[in-house]
Amino acid sequence: MKSKHASNQQPSRHDFSKNPPNGRSLSKNRSHSLRSEPRSKSIQAKNQLESPAAPAKGISMHRSKSSSSCIRLRGVHQNTLKGWDLDIPLGQLVVVTGLSGTGKSSLVFDTLHAEGQRRYSETFSPYLRQFLERLERPKVDSIENIRPSIAIEQATSIKTSRSTVGTMTELCDYFKVWFCHNATLFDPVSGKALQSESPATAWAQLQSLAPQEPILITFEIHRPTSMDWANIFETLQTQGFTRSLLNNSPTRLDSLDPEKLPQKAQALTIIQDELSVEPSSQSRFLDSATEAFRFGQGQMTVYTRRGQMLGSFSQTLRSPATGREFKAPTPALFSFNSPVGACPQCRGFGRVIGIDPDRVIPDTSLTLLEGAIKPFQGAIYQESLNDLKKFAKKLHIRLDVPWEKLTEHERTLIWRGEPDYGQPGRTWPKAWYGIDGFFKWLDSKAYKMHVRVFLSKYRSYNTCPSCQGARLQPDALNFKWNGKTIPELYTMPVRDLLDYLKTHNLKILPGEVAFKLYD
Repeated sequence: MKSKHASNQQPSRHDFSKNPPNGRSLSKNRSHSLRSEPRSKSIQAKNQLESPAAPAKGISMHRSKSSSSCIRLRGVHQNTLKGWDLDIPLGQLVVVTGLSGTGKSSLVFDTLHAEGQRRYSETFSPYLRQFLERLERPKVDSIENIRPSIAIEQATSIKTSRSTVGTMTELCDYFKVWFCHNATLFDPVSGKALQSESPATAWAQLQSLAPQEPILITFEIHRPTSMDWANIFETLQTQGFTRSLLNNSPTRLDSLDPEKLPQKAQALTIIQDELSVEPSSQSRFLDSATEAFRFGQGQMTVYTRRGQMLGSFSQTLRSPATGREFKAPTPALFSFNSPVGACPQCRGFGRVIGIDPDRVIPDTSLTLLEGAIKPFQGAIYQESLNDLKKFAKKLHIRLDVPWEKLTEHERTLIWRGEPDYGQPGRTWPKAWYGIDGFFKWLDSKAYKMHVRVFLSKYRSYNTCPSCQGARLQPDALNFKWNGKTIPELYTMPVRDLLDYLKTHNLKILPGEVAFKLYD
């Protein structure tokens, strides 16, 4: 970096490999850069000058007039360095270059960084110093104006076949944490947003459903196979539960005859509390709902006194329409590198190896008789084409029409075979197996080398049919933020994604992680 006071003067360069200094001064060297081959590490000194100083001209091998504007090294004897005196300017970019073995690492890491880090660590207590890296004291007579230093080592990135720009830059790690706290789960059947309930959210809903009306807070228990209802009633009464909801009517447990309960009855609704939905009862409701969730294993149901159900609440992510429970959102669920979140079919790659239609039918202008289906040509598998000819009339497949002009129904029959193929009595030679059936049969013979070679000619990577290239399992794709799944955010161009995040409200909850966008 050139000083503004030296704009008309071209700085000279000093090559350590050609003319290594071995005295205590070198007044002619005023270069900022000591030429050498690049090293995989760099060092940056923290400059905290209290007052502005005159800009330095470069690395000087003699005493500087302004000692506070540079790091002053005297008598450096580290490794191959033989009694150097050196002034390095502060507040400027200094590059140390040179051939291998000329002392670059000895100067930068073993001397400057070692002494800067050693002095910085001495400001901490002995307890904290035990957790810091300890570097050997450098062999130097004196170092003045040294600053705390940070050494950044260039590490080799670990790439896998699943690696993307997002994983290599670690942006996906932040996205996963942010997304699992801010995305909303949508029921794949009804399309409605689902969320886990709490006593507070249940109270808020009941205020609009049954204002000022008495309600019954209930939970359901299931009879273990090793216990009978008599023992269960005794245990419930010991714990303070006295009523149940039977046939939509509150009934005392001590008035129930366990012998009269249906033999196949496996569950019983227990009343936790009865209260009115009014402001004075909120605290009591929250306590009772908490207990109902605990005894009901995360499930609670609220009824009116007449036995009419007002609402079913769940602390788990459960669909009220189908009863299906969904996995809780975690960073691992949104990671295609994790077995928790990866698509089970493609295992997080987004692609699967399968038969490529373009390789099977490379020329769509040909008819079936002219050889449109390439694997059916030749002496070995010509028999499959003969099989197709036998069923063409029955299935109304035109053999003399180019493939591109066949109807979708005809193409489907040729590819998939007859819909009921494989059923009892509907196998070859009584039904057409299709191109898919042909390749499935070949897969069963893949232990033969020539069959594997033949299959490789017609295989390629195709988009995973299960996740459609999203690389995540179905549960993860049910979570959306502003209508977009996390794979859809990943596929957006960076500029468009940044604008999209800025124009939408990023929901930030206390104690949770979210992005901060900087211009």
